[in-house]
Amino acid sequence: MNDLFEIKKSKIAGNGIFASKEIKKGQTIYFLSGELCSLDEIIKKVNNGVEEPSDPLEVENEEYLDLDETSRTFNHLCNPNAFIRGRNELVALKNITIGEEITFDYSTTMNDNEEKIKAAGRTLWTCKCNCGAKNCRGIINQFKTLSKKRQEFYIKNMYVPDFILRKFK
Repeated sequence: MNDLFEIKKSKIAGNGIFASKEIKKGQTIYFLSGELCSLDEIIKKVNNGVEEPSDPLEVENEEYLDLDETSRTFNHLCNPNAFIRGRNELVALKNITIGEEITFDYSTTMNDNEEKIKAAGRTLWTCKCNCGAKNCRGIINQFKTLSKKRQEFYIKNMYVPDFILRKFK
């Protein structure tokens, strides 16, 4: 386990990851990890009931990390205090205090191949959002569905993974 955080019950959803030490803006919190899989492999796992559609993290076009339990426990917030840099590096977006839940905006990591997913008889994963943030969008969805203003904020500050930067910059 990481000495920067601990897993506890979350008000957002299930369990969450909470800071056990002060974390400074720009500090690396954790490298999300799991099995590297293609989109085809993820679709097969979901179709076979081995995987939940919400579990994989897109790290490149049609390439995903099938997240391990710790990595899967970081919750979404529409006003997050962390972001994904590079492929899987979770970084503090602002100073995080002891006891504060560490969150990132799942929509910043989603640019799924809609045609391939539909061809496999699936729909793009979305989720009703009840994060409680003042700016809650009410839904977790693809990066392209964020408002232009929000997209520009994330891209300008490089608060998105590299594959999103390349696609939307």
